[in-house]
Amino acid sequence: MADFLAALREGEALPATGTAHGHVRLKDGRLARIAYAYEDDPTAAGRLHLQAEAFRHLAPAGRTPRLHEVIEPRPGLPGGALIVDFIEGRAPRLPDELDAMADTLARLHSLPLPASDSPIPRQDKPFRATLDVVEQGARRFLDKAVRDDGARAEIVEELALMRDMAGTLGGRSQPLSIALADTHPGNFIVDRAGIAWFVDLEKVHVGSSAIDLAHATLPTSTVWHPDVGKILARAEVEGFYESYLARIGKTRAAELQPWLQPMRRLTWLRTIMFMARWKVQTEAPRDPSDPSQWSDAGLEPAMKVHLRVRIDQCFDRGSIRALRAEWL
Repeated sequence: MADFLAALREGEALPATGTAHGHVRLKDGRLARIAYAYEDDPTAAGRLHLQAEAFRHLAPAGRTPRLHEVIEPRPGLPGGALIVDFIEGRAPRLPDELDAMADTLARLHSLPLPASDSPIPRQDKPFRATLDVVEQGARRFLDKAVRDDGARAEIVEELALMRDMAGTLGGRSQPLSIALADTHPGNFIVDRAGIAWFVDLEKVHVGSSAIDLAHATLPTSTVWHPDVGKILARAEVEGFYESYLARIGKTRAAELQPWLQPMRRLTWLRTIMFMARWKVQTEAPRDPSDPSQWSDAGLEPAMKVHLRVRIDQCFDRGSIRALRAEWL
């Protein structure tokens, strides 16, 4: 696209709700996903092209925006951008539209796996790989982010139980599929036909579909976006899982069933460590030596306040104990 920066200036900037991308609706009706990056970030182009490949691979399911163009990183646009279809719609209404989300996830998870030479990352043992991510987050951020001793003790206990579980589950073969990894309801858009489009493909990889099911329904996910803000009842969560399993066939459902609860528990820990990192890194001064540091500088003030309140809510000991009662 010629003079892309000019096209951005003429477009409509949409509310900023995350730290990875900004969004501008262009005058031609398409959407520009502006990837955030620091100037001269050597990893920016790689991240951009990985997302582009994810859009291409998931396109046949008809539940993600169509990719039109890749705009390479350049001065004034250090992260580059992807030009995709603009999906007209709104965030899902929970629990009423859980079934639409289940349908979208089933369609995306049923796609063939990428070729062995694809740049899309692959986790051959998703339980072990996810536990490693949780461990790294705990070491770096947990003590700094969760000040309440009782809440932190609950999290540490759950992590210890997952380490024990890894002794029996960590080496077992898991059913693999495309995994989206960031399926909180705010990353779906429901159109007028009731179709739930998944729009954030930044973390797509080959892994466990059980992560996506958990992330779509855990309280740490359903309160994240201000247009959702609903904690689901246990029966509503169970109905969502049943709807999804009915769509993927008896064989795949039977293979996935033993992993649903372990991956749900592990995904909860992963979301907690995500929030811990968010709290620590967005409140810290900019560290020029760390290009991976998260920043909420571009978020609207109301969104910043919303996220701080929700993170504190998810770090509350009573909230943690109530959630853990689901599986303990």
